[in-house]
Amino acid sequence: MVRLKVHELMRERGITAYRLCQGTDLTYPSAYRLSRAGGRFGRLHAETLDQLCRFFQVQPGRLLQWVPANGS
Repeated sequence: MVRLKVHELMRERGITAYRLCQGTDLTYPSAYRLSRAGGRFGRLHAETLDQLCRFFQVQPGRLLQWVPANGS
């Protein structure tokens, strides 16, 4: 499973979901969903990933983490 590490970056930098939506073109509900702890998401468009990279000034690898499935 691939998970988002947006929550961790936000916590490290003291950023709220409201600030995330202000700094990107994301709606507040989208910013909130992407910023939840656990990093689960359904679908992530390349444009959204680009917006997050631009906002945080990081490479995509800093935003994503692969977690092996149990038993693998």
